[in-house]
Amino acid sequence: MNPAEKRRHVRQRVSRLAAQVAVGQPKPPVTAVVDLSEGGACLEWSLSDEITVGCAVRLRFLLSAEQTIEVDGRVVRIGAGHAGIEFSDEQQDIVRQLLAEARSDD
Repeated sequence: MNPAEKRRHVRQRVSRLAAQVAVGQPKPPVTAVVDLSEGGACLEWSLSDEITVGCAVRLRFLLSAEQTIEVDGRVVRIGAGHAGIEFSDEQQDIVRQLLAEARSDD
């Protein structure tokens, strides 16, 4: 079975969207967002080895110079230059806002 068929949420490819991954660093690193869904995000990954599978993270999506959206999540997968982040279930409204904003930029 194709892994994409097991997903609960349809993924939306995004371009020109970046995110900061915060895990207690004073200046979190910035990385590119590959895709988004209501359940999570796929990020390009070349970040600190301190961030491992199971680690709680706060993602700050950089929509513009003036607009950011922050979402809490957990790292569920790291490999092949990418990381999978699962969003916390109780943040559905903010994730829907993020998806709408990301769509409007495409």
